[in-house]
This record gives sequence, structure tokens and C-alpha cells, in this order.
Amino acid sequence: MAEQVLRSRRTTARLERDAVLLDRFGSGLRVRIPLTAIETVRARGPKGRRGIEIVLTSGPDASVPVSYPLRPSSTAAATAFAAAVNSTLPVRDAAEPRRDGSAAVSVLPKPPRVRRPGPGRTAGERAAWWFFGGLFVLGLGLTSATGHWEMVVIWTAFYTVFLVGCAITAAVYRATKDWWLLRHRGITVVATYERTSYGTGSEGETTSTKVYTFTDTEGVEREHLGGGRLVATDPERIEVTYDPCAPKRMSSRSGPVVRVLLFLAYVLLGLPISLLTAAYPVVYLYFVVAALL
Repeated sequence: MAEQVLRSRRTTARLERDAVLLDRFGSGLRVRIPLTAIETVRARGPKGRRGIEIVLTSGPDASVPVSYPLRPSSTAAATAFAAAVNSTLPVRDAAEPRRDGSAAVSVLPKPPRVRRPGPGRTAGERAAWWFFGGLFVLGLGLTSATGHWEMVVIWTAFYTVFLVGCAITAAVYRATKDWWLLRHRGITVVATYERTSYGTGSEGETTSTKVYTFTDTEGVEREHLGGGRLVATDPERIEVTYDPCAPKRMSSRSGPVVRVLLFLAYVLLGLPISLLTAAYPVVYLYFVVAALL
């Protein structure tokens, strides 16, 4: 099951396989609420500014149950998160006696956040920064030595465009590498739809992604995020090809129209941009050196 996340101004709620985790900003603590301790997640507040609250089971004394209110900026995201939690709660009979849910709640120190290394922090990224920075300085120095200041302006103005071309070239390289490896050593399996993962975008909008699962040759259950051409329904199933040497490298089989569009984009845009990007500094610096000699 994919993790569900709901962010509000003071609290981040995460739905995991068997619990809801609440991280309150600045507290350094994490509240862990087992799904077995939750009675329901329901709407809370006036319409238009509605949030949700996590209501725990009340226990045999029928006391007022403990609840945890959440009010994110997106009402749609709150509704989607409530639906996701409610769909994972254990099925109970209305007359079934409940345990006091608050007794199962635990408060733990929040684990340190694992940050992805920022730009230039890994060895490969540092090498890329030094290479492109050095190339810019080299080109700037050589064009300045020619005395043709219009060439300096052109080199400086178009260097950003060149970097964008480098990013596109890197994406084309990764796509080509993935296609080649999956074609020569990939294993194709049928993945079954499990659920839709909801999240919040950078501007507060609700995002949704289909989650398909399959079991690899080692018996490990894997997840594929995204869609593909359906090979069966009820439940939905798609074909997924993954690399057994690097299971995170995977791709779903698309329909013929999508494959044709991707091929045209690769041939008509990706490859020409990559070739022009590779040729630009070589040709430009050739003319600069020629002007110096």
C-alpha cells in the first residue's frame, strides 16, 4: 500500500500499512495511531472550510472518544485522506464491543528527516557543477580574448539554453538506457490494481496516482505507480516490465497511440536537441579559437 500524506499548517498526517502517524510542527514528537484504535475519520467544521477529525474507539465505558482534528488548506485533499483511512479500517459489527483506542496510541520521538542530497552534494552532481562551471569560464575567457564583445554576449545569453539542452539530453540518455536494459534483460509480469494514491501538489491541488502491485522472481512485492494499457479488468491489470538487476527500473506497456507519440517525441525532439546540444560548444569554441589564431 502506498503511503498517503495530508499536510496542514501545524500537522502532517501519514497513512501507513497499519497506522496513522501525526507529526506536529516544532514538537519533535510523532503520534502513532493504530488503525485498530480508529473508529472513523469524519468531516469537521463548517462547509467551505471543512477539515476532518480522526475519532478513536470509545471503550467499554462509552466515554467520549478522543479525536484528532486536522484542517489542511485543501478540502478535497482532506476528503480524499479520510476516504483512504476509512477504507483500510478493520470491518466491525455495530454491536461489537470496543477497546479504548487512546490506550493504543503511542507518542514517540520523531525520527530524523532523511534528506535527499541537494544539487552538487553527491559526487556525480559536484562533478557536473564543476564541469559546466569550468566550461562557462573557459568559453567566457576565450571569447573575451578575441575582443569581439558580441560573442561574449552570445555565449553568456545562450549558456542557459545550452544547460536546458543538457538536461533534455540527460533525460534522453536515461530513457534510452532504460529501454535498452529492459528490452534485453527485463521480465514482464502482470500487475494488479491495488488502490489510488492521493497527495497534495505544490500549489495545494489534489493529485492522484494509480498503484499496481506485482511479485518479482525473488518473491518480493513491488509497486508500480502510474497507468498503462489494460490487459484485464475486475480487477484492473496491466503489463509491467522490470529489471531484475535493478527492480526500481520498470515500465508499463502503453497503447499504440501513446507509443507512437513517445517515439515521435524521441526521434523528432529528443535526439535532435541532444545532437545540437553536444555540437554547440564544440562548434562555438572552434570559431573562437579560429578568431584567436
